[in-house]
Amino acid sequence: MQKILAVATNDATLINGKRTGLWLSELTHFLAEIEDAGLGWDVVSPRGGVIPLDENSVTRRQLADRANARFLGRPELRAALERSRSCAEVDVAEYAGIYLAGGHGTMFDFRHSEDLKLLITAFDRREAWLSGVCHGVAGFVDVVDRAGGRLIADKTVTGFSNLEDLLARSKRWMPFLLEDALRDGGATYRKGLLPFTERVEVDGRLITGQNPQSARGVGRALVSALSASGSALAA
Repeated sequence: MQKILAVATNDATLINGKRTGLWLSELTHFLAEIEDAGLGWDVVSPRGGVIPLDENSVTRRQLADRANARFLGRPELRAALERSRSCAEVDVAEYAGIYLAGGHGTMFDFRHSEDLKLLITAFDRREAWLSGVCHGVAGFVDVVDRAGGRLIADKTVTGFSNLEDLLARSKRWMPFLLEDALRDGGATYRKGLLPFTERVEVDGRLITGQNPQSARGVGRALVSALSASGSALAA
């Protein structure tokens, strides 16, 4: 069985008085699509250790979500959230692709993690699949591709929009705005007509989703790409 590597944040910066971190469903919805397609998965983080959960992503309503309940009950996910391996410990040869899960915490550590950037470049050198959702796409902004250029330059991508950060009442807390950073990095940024609706962009081996509503779509797009390439689906 081939596997996908998911990366989640270590950061728990307070926003509006509440702890941020990983937005849980942006991981579990993706993992559900991957696992249901017969693929394995592992979860790591930039520094290793605890992966904090955004307080707003583990409310009673959120925990009733089928995928959240399914994976939080699994010891392997609980172990990863409590004591994850670091990006520096990953052997890229074990994986068919990488996925950057979102949550506002990623805005404070993904872009600045040299280990994460080196890991993504290593996946690109192997011509593996690169995917991410929402603020997790920030991890791609400063990555160098296998040719030595900027990974996102001239690529069509999406990610959490400026309007969505405004509506989420998080814009003023952000160290930078993802939509602006993607455009400044040479990417063609696309977003849905309505905020908080699913949008997924596929450009070559790069798959990005706009918001939490897009995590399943990124998973489906990755499964479809793997199936079409005949490279990674379990028999």
